[in-house]
Amino acid sequence: MVLMYEVTGYDRQTGLLAVSYDVPKQKIGLVKKIAGIALSDDGLGSYPLGSDQVSKIAKALEVEIEGEKCDFYLEPYDEEQENSSLSRTRQQPV
Repeated sequence: MVLMYEVTGYDRQTGLLAVSYDVPKQKIGLVKKIAGIALSDDGLGSYPLGSDQVSKIAKALEVEIEGEKCDFYLEPYDEEQENSSLSRTRQQPV
């Protein structure tokens, strides 16, 4: 299992996934630090992010994250399983 992370945004009204942003391997440590997650954490949780954290992560990832209508989380996924599935969308609204 190769654990990767993504920043996910769920629509506050519907609870459905609205956006997703991959966290590149070389930025996982920084993003986990911004999210307040210990590097030793097993990474198997879904971690809620505040607006300040989302802004800092967006800057670190060099993307624009507009989140006025979403609740954001840092969530893990298995890269090996991801590569075998064609159904997920990255860094685009879903």
